[in-house]
Amino acid sequence: MEILTAIVATLLAIIAPVGTVVDSLAANAIREQLAGAEHIQVRVDNVPNFQILRGRINQARVAGRGIYLRQLPDLRIAAIDLETDVVDLNVSRLQRGELALDEPAQAALRLRLQADDVNTFLQSAQVDSWLETLRFSLPGAVDDRELNRYGLANPSVVFLEGDRLRVMVDLQDRVANEDIAIALDLGLALVSGHRFQLVDPVLTADGEDIPPQLLAAVVDGISDQLTLKRLETLGLIARVLEFRVRDNQLDLAIFAKIESTSPLLAGQTAPQAVPSSP
Repeated sequence: MEILTAIVATLLAIIAPVGTVVDSLAANAIREQLAGAEHIQVRVDNVPNFQILRGRINQARVAGRGIYLRQLPDLRIAAIDLETDVVDLNVSRLQRGELALDEPAQAALRLRLQADDVNTFLQSAQVDSWLETLRFSLPGAVDDRELNRYGLANPSVVFLEGDRLRVMVDLQDRVANEDIAIALDLGLALVSGHRFQLVDPVLTADGEDIPPQLLAAVVDGISDQLTLKRLETLGLIARVLEFRVRDNQLDLAIFAKIESTSPLLAGQTAPQAVPSSP
């Protein structure tokens, strides 16, 4: 929603929002909402144009290349293509610096990630800090000492053909002071647009196959997290329309709809470019 916020706030600040001038200013506003961008192109369609001043946009299209989000500044997104349907915003609240919708908004999004960019991100300080907070134990562990015995380090991923991934990480045994190389090969199948199912997973430790009961525990734990249904409690409906892994890159096509009552909007603030009422 940060991209949408930037577009709308900038358009509302323009006296004569027409033509390529609007598109250029919107692109600049989007850049201000990002950690970085190699290229951004924006196209805003509105007929008649005065509807923009009422908070209504018929359609907005954003094409970005080499995008870095503020929340994930070390992750380069190779390509983002966003196309909205009609967006109807609450102008009075925008003028107070708040992002609010009068009606639900929906958009289609295409996203491309490249393996090299993902692996650079996995070696970042942000991911290291996430891994340091993980607390887990192997089957059979019962006390606090065992709960804090293991950690994860040096994660990496390989994009394979046939919509498959290989995830590699070192399992650190802090008691024995040794590292165990863990590799998980898996396919991902899309189920009903909102859930990924693991296909033919293979888990190895130092090149040896993991016992079936441990593999089942790992697969169950991962599968429970791979559903977009969890977002619906936040007023966000998302469905994956396409998922492809090929040529060392991952492509996603997503449809998303956010309700006007979504608590996710409460945390968004509009830039102070919104004009006040006369």
